[in-house]
Amino acid sequence: MRLLEGKVAVVTGAGSGLGREYAIAFAQHGASVVVNDFGASVDGERTQSTSAYQVVDEIISRGGNAVANTASVADWDGAKSMIDTAVQHFGRLDIVINNAGNNRPSSLVDLTEQDVDSQISVHLKGTLAVSHFAAAYWNEVGADAHRAIVNTTSAAGLHPTAGAGVYGATKSAIAALTVSHAQELARLGVRVNAVAPCARTRMVNESPTVLAMMPKFEGFDRHAPEHVAPLVVYLASSLCRFTGRVFAIEGPDVAIYRSFSVEQDWTTHDAWTPEELAQTFADINERSDTQAFFPGGVVRQSVPSGRTLKALNKAVRPEK
Repeated sequence: MRLLEGKVAVVTGAGSGLGREYAIAFAQHGASVVVNDFGASVDGERTQSTSAYQVVDEIISRGGNAVANTASVADWDGAKSMIDTAVQHFGRLDIVINNAGNNRPSSLVDLTEQDVDSQISVHLKGTLAVSHFAAAYWNEVGADAHRAIVNTTSAAGLHPTAGAGVYGATKSAIAALTVSHAQELARLGVRVNAVAPCARTRMVNESPTVLAMMPKFEGFDRHAPEHVAPLVVYLASSLCRFTGRVFAIEGPDVAIYRSFSVEQDWTTHDAWTPEELAQTFADINERSDTQAFFPGGVVRQSVPSGRTLKALNKAVRPEK
């Protein structure tokens, strides 16, 4: 069953890892794909990589339809060129997958301005820029059902912890953008969702701590990147009936987050005093709040080796 027959998709960061798997899966499901990749290292520095063209060649050799784009999502005009490439080569645009990312791990003490600027530019500005130009195009041509944007968030942003730093902050912001953009773009027939993938990618391979949580076992490899692609295909297809939602996936395990809810509230007759607040909060247990931004959703309390998503609470089932 080809779920994306006749659709046109832009996939950013598609030269390797998860993006490559998305691009190949989209082509297999009948979509024409703009394979975008800047050819950068994990820390965002430009290299001589021709990975976007290699993925295009692979798709075409399998009978698919694809074209390369090597602009950076962090460049405003570069982001526009991705949308222009889709329209010029394939005549339309239906799907945007905001997957491009980088990582420059650093403690708060050792953080540099370049660490901050690079990650905010690629993750946050990049997601905004590509989505902006897609939305502007759709607004110009008029509303049409079955369009989709799929953003990429992360457990590092949904469950902030020490060391997540700028990377985690941008991923939290992307989750918020997903909810906001879903509401704004519904009038144009655009569904906007986000995915927090748990997979062994180039970025993970360069982080020994994270890689240790994704060991390889004999048989089914739950952390292989290709296992994330079916969820992204589903979210981009007409089968999907969700918008403004955040999904997590690790091999056979999938979860849906419930975003931004109040855990508990209080009221008083007049304005609060600091002393009254202290007394009111006295019976609340102190905790390391792993639910800081998604308090009603699935929560990772610990990370058993090899089963990171299984350590989340039971997955929320989609409403009927």
